[in-house]
Amino acid sequence: MSANKSKKVENLKTDILPEKVDPSTVPPVIIVHGAGSTKIGFGGEQFPRFVFPRQNTILSDRIKHFPLQGSYTTNEDWLKAYWQAMVMKLGVDLSERRVLLSLPTANLSECPFRDLAQDFFYEDLQANKLAFVSDPFLSLVGYIPKTKSLTGLIVDIGFSQIRIVPIYNSTILENKIAQISFGGFDLTKTLGLWLQKKGYEGSLDALFLRDLKENFCFVRPFKKKIIESETESFTYSIDKNNFQLTSELWKLAELFFFKDYFSKKVDICPRSTFDGERFPLNEITLPKAIGFVANSIDSEISSKLVQNICLTGGGTKFNGIYERILEEFKFNFPEYKSEVKIHTQPNNDLVQFEGASKLSTLPSFQNHWQTAEKYDEGLIDLFL
Repeated sequence: MSANKSKKVENLKTDILPEKVDPSTVPPVIIVHGAGSTKIGFGGEQFPRFVFPRQNTILSDRIKHFPLQGSYTTNEDWLKAYWQAMVMKLGVDLSERRVLLSLPTANLSECPFRDLAQDFFYEDLQANKLAFVSDPFLSLVGYIPKTKSLTGLIVDIGFSQIRIVPIYNSTILENKIAQISFGGFDLTKTLGLWLQKKGYEGSLDALFLRDLKENFCFVRPFKKKIIESETESFTYSIDKNNFQLTSELWKLAELFFFKDYFSKKVDICPRSTFDGERFPLNEITLPKAIGFVANSIDSEISSKLVQNICLTGGGTKFNGIYERILEEFKFNFPEYKSEVKIHTQPNNDLVQFEGASKLSTLPSFQNHWQTAEKYDEGLIDLFL
């Protein structure tokens, strides 16, 4: 090959080399974690591109789907495999991307999950920049069009637990968080047990139960007794067997309000008011837990918190749950009757993703992306 031809080939190779992408010019990757499912997509978009893992129809396998139990990692290798699969599914090079990851916890002081994610995304996936933001704060950002504020009380009814998280002027009040080891999966299992009592012996279809739970079950109005004969029935078929639900359609959701059941699920809750009065934890229900959290904080702050009670998570989809929480809250805490305001929306299970998507594109947030160099130096720039 002549010298001129060789030079032309080298020039051609140079011409076809891909240009290095400036990470600040492309949408960041958003990963919002949950025990039931994790959502992944791009900043600036309303909906996630993918949900991991794909839903399993076998009820006994549902709890094993994503390796998170509350804010704890149940299988690190499995979690890393999902992260790897997510990035491959999006088809992006993380060395040219910023990545916002949600922290599936409101307790920020100690967070092994964050340490694990930093190691894997910087070292194994070669991410350009990272940002970690807690789930409750992302939910509050998602509600900004309604709250017009970064002060509020997040009530998140998730797959494996309920969290009531007070946030005042963008600051999570960690020592005032209530956490209940009860969530959407418990309700799905209860519904499955009712099917078995009616004679069904096969494997239970968890997707069908979830749709049944979210579309047909409802919460009875506060202080209203429902006679079973007055309850609308729903007939369904599984494996060619027909079954009928009647009173179960409201009794399932009532577990949020049955103190004998709900109070046994409380793991963490403020034990006293700001003035030192002890709370009767054996009588707690969801509305009471919300009020106890508010009352455990200085009255000047709590009066602002109850003006923005934000419902999030799939467990808030029951028909009538908004009205029931509001009525029972006002009854038990009349001091807030004129102030309390509860916010909800159709896609409550997507609020965190919407908040992350909005937050990642705000000009005021762009200084909070953490580089690999800062990570190597042991520095953590946690937005919240």
